[in-house]
Amino acid sequence: MIFNRNYNKRIKMNSMRIPLRKHPLNYLKAIHNVLKIQKNAPVCLFTTSVDVVDSLSSQIVQRTKEKNTVNIQNHMVENGSKSTNPPMTDEERDNLIKELMSKNRNRQLETLVREMKNKRQFMNEETLKKLFKHYSLDGKPEMIIILQKYCANVDPNLYQRNVEFLHYLAKAHCFKGNSERGLSILTHCYRKYEGYRSFYRLIFRELIQDSVLNRSEASLIVFKKYVLDFSEQWSDHYPLICFWYICWSSNWFSDQMLSNELLETSEALQDIIRDKAMAFSITVLNNDYNEDAVLRLLQNLLKHKMMEEYSKVLQVLFNYKCKYNIMKNRDVRGCTEIVRNCQSLGISLSSDQQGRYITLLINGSEDKPEKFIPDKTKLFKFKF
Repeated sequence: MIFNRNYNKRIKMNSMRIPLRKHPLNYLKAIHNVLKIQKNAPVCLFTTSVDVVDSLSSQIVQRTKEKNTVNIQNHMVENGSKSTNPPMTDEERDNLIKELMSKNRNRQLETLVREMKNKRQFMNEETLKKLFKHYSLDGKPEMIIILQKYCANVDPNLYQRNVEFLHYLAKAHCFKGNSERGLSILTHCYRKYEGYRSFYRLIFRELIQDSVLNRSEASLIVFKKYVLDFSEQWSDHYPLICFWYICWSSNWFSDQMLSNELLETSEALQDIIRDKAMAFSITVLNNDYNEDAVLRLLQNLLKHKMMEEYSKVLQVLFNYKCKYNIMKNRDVRGCTEIVRNCQSLGISLSSDQQGRYITLLINGSEDKPEKFIPDKTKLFKFKF
């Protein structure tokens, strides 16, 4: 009887499994029933009941754990979506780029540009060109290459319209001090893009001016080689003329000697000087008040037996010295030296100039002329 009664209780417990699984909150009732059964039967007979309770409790704990895990994940996703900043607009992104550029935060700007490249986010064309200009003048070719890759990937049409932005890369190398690399890139551009050669001439002129005023003597030797190559290979004498003019009008003796070497080397330059000597003299006198440059030019003209051009430049110099009389800075002595020079070389001044010289002798004096200080003068930096 005892066995049958215990057996019936076991069947009753087994029948409770399904309701307990569906209603976990009845867990306490199940525990209470098990304890009552334990009082009336040996432990060995309700082993299955204990297994049921263990299984039931583990299932409840597991379900609660899974539910909590799901709730936590959903909570994190919801909060994450709320805490993440929304995507920036194009205007906000451009403003951020300008701010980083103005503060010279190059690494952050590099990271931002790489991210924009990977996401194919467009940058304002004006902002992009400001970046190119800034880093080219700052002498950072590495940043120029990063910007080139960005533009080639995101906006290939703009990249091609601006001839790969290679002129900025050339300028960056030159301003960094690597003139050989910069001019080789510029030469490649000149050879590849024939329709943009006038533009590259202007870039070359800008680099020449910076080189003569701010760079070393070694840089000038590199520029001399390239301007002669341009003149000989493509008959493009504009870079050669620009380089000669800046060296000729410079206050540095080494620059002046370099201009003389160019004149000795290039016959094309001699022909251009023969044609433009008077124009060069007028420009350097009116803009820079540089009489010494004109005197050096007269010596070169006399050396190469360009007597007609010598006469024209001498007349320009005479007119310039007569101008001192109008400004009450009499240079009678200088005009007298010019007249004597003309007589010794068999050159005659115009009748108008001779009349002004006579008037100058009558009304002027032989006093030392006052020093004329121009309003603007060129600033030359020391070279080391």
